[in-house]
Amino acid sequence: MRVLRGEDAWGYVASLETRDIESWLFRQAVEPVIRDVRVRGDVAVAEHIAKLYGVEFSPDEFRVSRWEIEDAVSRVSSEDKKLIERAVDVIADFHKDQMPRTYSKSYPWGVAWITWEPIDRVGVHVPEYDEVAYVSTLLFATVPAQIAGVKEIAVFTPPLAEGRVRPILLAACEMLGLQEVYRVGGPVAVAAMAYGTSKIPAVEKIVGSGDSYFMAAKQIVASDVPVDMPSGPSETAILADISADPRVVAAEMLSQAEHDVDSMVLLLTDSEELVGEVLELIDAMAGELDRGGVAREALNGKGAALIFDAMEDAVEAVNVIAPERVTVLSRDESLAERIKKAGAIFVGPYTVSAFGDYALGINQLLPSGGYAKRFGTLTIYSFLRPVAHGRLTREGAKELASIVCGLARLEGLTAHAEAVKIATSSG
Repeated sequence: MRVLRGEDAWGYVASLETRDIESWLFRQAVEPVIRDVRVRGDVAVAEHIAKLYGVEFSPDEFRVSRWEIEDAVSRVSSEDKKLIERAVDVIADFHKDQMPRTYSKSYPWGVAWITWEPIDRVGVHVPEYDEVAYVSTLLFATVPAQIAGVKEIAVFTPPLAEGRVRPILLAACEMLGLQEVYRVGGPVAVAAMAYGTSKIPAVEKIVGSGDSYFMAAKQIVASDVPVDMPSGPSETAILADISADPRVVAAEMLSQAEHDVDSMVLLLTDSEELVGEVLELIDAMAGELDRGGVAREALNGKGAALIFDAMEDAVEAVNVIAPERVTVLSRDESLAERIKKAGAIFVGPYTVSAFGDYALGINQLLPSGGYAKRFGTLTIYSFLRPVAHGRLTREGAKELASIVCGLARLEGLTAHAEAVKIATSSG
């Protein structure tokens, strides 16, 4: 893992601002896939699934059968089912109180109000690998949608060998009452969700996480169908000073590096001593982990320890990087209050980011790639549409008519004024 100091550290921070250029390259790569699926539908979906995942099946096999789901449920232990139930309860408890109420304002001339209507149909993408099943992504994406009142939720996940889907993922779908599951993933799934095929109905919004190709695909279709946020490979910044326990810092870095070899994990500090201790611990601890090899490759690829003159500089660097998540391990926890550009912020030695990934209730679906400057975490509001309403009394309409007619005159829209004049003189 690279160690950079002073100007070199700032230079590395500056280089991360070009991540949007990298995203553009991925968009160039997936655009032909999106276009092909939009034009040729199911045939293109099957062809690209075969190319990307090495699995061949017909369009009739895109959707996971009822029998497969029931068989998966029978293979999952009661302990694992209870674990999922507990996680659902925590997620639901945090999100249910986010539900907005109708906002209404009464005036002498009438009333104006806003209601919140759920999106009818949502597509959720859940990444999947032979050794990793992201059940938590499914829970954090679908539980808030259900609370919001979304009627239809379609789940998409990349096929494993022979078109399999991990039983634990299918069992979780059944427990959540989700029957529409497709063994279609990545940019192919994004295209199918956005534009629909004869076998896969289009959705009204796309949410979920995936790799850089998935994030690029979401950005391409965003002009046609809403998406949650740009969310690609995992990103974590650890803001730590000499007071931090190096074991906690090392464990935090390894836990986020094990997601994938493309994960970005950064340590930002003002302490050379801390960096030395952490690097030694990472080397020792990685050998004891099931995915230690993945974590090492991630840290050697996009990992870095950045040493600044002061922790205030490290905070400024975090705001420039705008990472997916930040863990603050410092005696001065007020540093967290100065972080304004991050998807999630975890404060204190006990709040490692794994709690946010699984059990804290706040949503794990966060913007990455520097997009935390413009996007935020998934919430109940992600699945709702505000609808404005108004009703005037006859006297109220007459009172407001002068404003409407005056502004209409300024804009040259005389028919607006005429409509008001007719309405207020009728009846």
